[in-house]
Amino acid sequence: MSAASPTSLLSLFLSFAKIGAVLIGGGYAMLPLLEDEIVRRKKWATSEEIADFFALAQLLPGVIAINTAMLVGNRLRGLAGNFVASVGVVSVPFALIGAYAVTYSQMQDFPVVMRVLEGVRPAVAGMMLAMGWNMSRKGAKGFWGMAFALAVAAVVVVWNPPLVLFILAAIAAGIAWNAVAVRRKGAAA
Repeated sequence: MSAASPTSLLSLFLSFAKIGAVLIGGGYAMLPLLEDEIVRRKKWATSEEIADFFALAQLLPGVIAINTAMLVGNRLRGLAGNFVASVGVVSVPFALIGAYAVTYSQMQDFPVVMRVLEGVRPAVAGMMLAMGWNMSRKGAKGFWGMAFALAVAAVVVVWNPPLVLFILAAIAAGIAWNAVAVRRKGAAA
């Protein structure tokens, strides 16, 4: 994005409304769609930057898709972009959930509708698996990065530690790892 032609608020709203319109399975299922729109189609961020946005969005309270929309909107257009992107990503799901809530009791009588909703689950699982794979390739660089990511996954699955403490420990480990890398780079220069 060039500084001379900032992204219009309408373009920001429409891009995030389009993503929100296909919100099936929650925030994490939207990550591949967010990445496709923000990185490949609009070129508002690089793959590395979107991975950073996703990581930061996970640390913030709230839904990751909305947090990512806020971060991207804020980067592109400041507070107005933050607001417009947030409203965009929730506008269509909000309207659909409202319609669904009004018609839910009648929908239970249609087995076809219920089977369609059940059939969406494997697609959501596949999208989340693909996003996990893409994130692991970007975040876990080299043997030690991948080994660390697998070790973290194993600890979470096997011992189920208190996640808040585990996240804080992982942050501390990441800061220490980065400090060592910066020192090595400084010593090599």
